[in-house]
Amino acid sequence: MILFYLKKVIGMLLMPIPLTLIGLICGLLLMRRRPFAGKGLILLSTIWLAATSWHPVADQLLAPFEDDFPLFNIQQPVATVVVLGGCHHSSDQVPAAAQLCSSSLFRLTEGLRILAANPQARLFVSGYAGSDSRAHADVMADIAIAMGVDAASIKTFPAARDTEEEAQLMAPLLGSEPFALVSEASHLPRAMMFFTKQGLSPIAAPAVKFSAEHSDWRIEASAAYKSERAMYETLGRLWQAVKP
Repeated sequence: MILFYLKKVIGMLLMPIPLTLIGLICGLLLMRRRPFAGKGLILLSTIWLAATSWHPVADQLLAPFEDDFPLFNIQQPVATVVVLGGCHHSSDQVPAAAQLCSSSLFRLTEGLRILAANPQARLFVSGYAGSDSRAHADVMADIAIAMGVDAASIKTFPAARDTEEEAQLMAPLLGSEPFALVSEASHLPRAMMFFTKQGLSPIAAPAVKFSAEHSDWRIEASAAYKSERAMYETLGRLWQAVKP
């Protein structure tokens, strides 16, 4: 439990914006005793924030993580569609689908597209509650039901906190049959490794790619998000490589 939250905290601090803030604070603290080093750190932190918030840089950082798998072939039959967990914010003031963050909405939409082509297939949705009042898996299931999916064909995994736990919990029910594994294109390489490690046969189904071939030249928050995704996956792959 402690290791799980430590991993989350360290990962958060190493994202572009928190890392910039750490650099700026350290630079300010150095100004009195080592003004040259302090000014240099402040300048580097500012350049880092500008670069990671500029689309051409952000696209170059993220694109290598999104090129591993093509769009799912809808003619490929599967017995199960697995939609990996993401994020949401429960609220009675908005429709259920609006409670999902954009990446989770993309994941579920692609999962439902594949399920429509395989009407006899099961739908697996996962994700724990975290600090929310409801588990992410339950929110996803409610939306799927509202979109016409038979509740009896849905299996929820509300205890899964990350991709590794999702693979471990689902493995006994997936068996050896091929199944569609739905997530963002950047996340799928790690996810595929976790599921194949369990002796399973996933077929990658990228739900969304955020990088663009022809970059917008603006500096904005959406570019910073792409850089964040690239750094998150870099750290995730490093962790996956060193973790027993």
